[in-house]
Amino acid sequence: MTRVAVVGAGFSGLAAAVDLVDAGYDVQVFEARPRVGGRVWSEPIDGPDGTGPIIERGAEFVLDGYDHMRRWLNRFGLELANTGMSYYERDAYGVQDVSRADMRAAAAVLGAAPRSESDSVGDVLARIDVRPDVAAAVGARIQVSSAFGIDQLNVSVIDHAGSFTAHPSFRVATGNQSLAKAMAAFLGERVHLDNEVYSIDWDTNGATIRTDDIDHDVDAVIVTIPLPHLREFPFHPPLPSDRHEALDRMTMGNAAKAHISLKAPAPTSAVLSVRDLFWCWTCTGLDGSVVPVLNTFAGSPESVGRLDTENGPTSWANRLAEIRSDLDLDLDSTVITTWHDDPWARGAYTADTVRQLPGDVDIFCAPLGCLYFAGEHTAGEWSGLMEGALRTGSRAAAELMAEMPLA
Repeated sequence: MTRVAVVGAGFSGLAAAVDLVDAGYDVQVFEARPRVGGRVWSEPIDGPDGTGPIIERGAEFVLDGYDHMRRWLNRFGLELANTGMSYYERDAYGVQDVSRADMRAAAAVLGAAPRSESDSVGDVLARIDVRPDVAAAVGARIQVSSAFGIDQLNVSVIDHAGSFTAHPSFRVATGNQSLAKAMAAFLGERVHLDNEVYSIDWDTNGATIRTDDIDHDVDAVIVTIPLPHLREFPFHPPLPSDRHEALDRMTMGNAAKAHISLKAPAPTSAVLSVRDLFWCWTCTGLDGSVVPVLNTFAGSPESVGRLDTENGPTSWANRLAEIRSDLDLDLDSTVITTWHDDPWARGAYTADTVRQLPGDVDIFCAPLGCLYFAGEHTAGEWSGLMEGALRTGSRAAAELMAEMPLA
């Protein structure tokens, strides 16, 4: 039986592993963390009785086009909860008389504006004829969602990260990580947690992966570790120079999240702080009532640095109390989650910057000998998303099965 090692038990690695097990392959999954899910991480926020509502400390929304994720959820009997608000539309705070309609109209002008391949989002935004406050709000919205500054973002981001028209938005009712846990339960003892892969010796005939306990000889490896680790990971022999050059041009964005319990009921909301480059929202759960938590997401290195998260939650919590004076916040409950200092992520998700060249993703993720590559950074237009991670896991598994069909 063909033996396959999957490095990483995030969405991409688990999707690849389940697809391969379904097809009859001998699969082992190695994960350095003590949990599955990677940058999808759901857990209760502390409440008066020691537990509270589930918060998403990583990836949050299930959006338009998440067809692959919905199929996985259906397979494992997991329900989606409508958030009662829209990820795509936000009220602008800190700018004068900028409505959602103003932002939507400006985004349409931005999308239709002439551009060149060398332009950044900031370049194009500076050239269009819209009010400065509206342009600032649109730029902040794109920067926050992309987790990188608009002056470095590739213009292609305008087409897939700048929707300003309301559409329904969902979360997995029991937490997005429930999908990873269900996949891991299906895989059972094939999943090895707290088991870092230190190096991979490979050639066209197979590979040896070196882990915390023993070396494992396999016929193929699916590598799903995040972008920053890939640049340094010890492959023997090293990856070809064209792949390293493509990796060097790919960029990981930075983001952080804050969650604060509410002392009193609140309506749904979505507010973007244009100056601070973060947004915050309240949303409904499966029963239709508003979950008593204010959720916040800060996107880009500039924003995360400004919020002084390294010194605790005080700075961010106080700013939220000022912006959301309409809410009764329990500031002592604030939970901050950062990803740039997480040892197994070292960033939030891929940012499509002006440094990246067309075709870099294809160059990097093409099968190489017995190596196959997956992860949100290989997802192209779906990069940075749960849907993208799942799609790449299934894509890598399909590539492996095409090259190494079972007898």
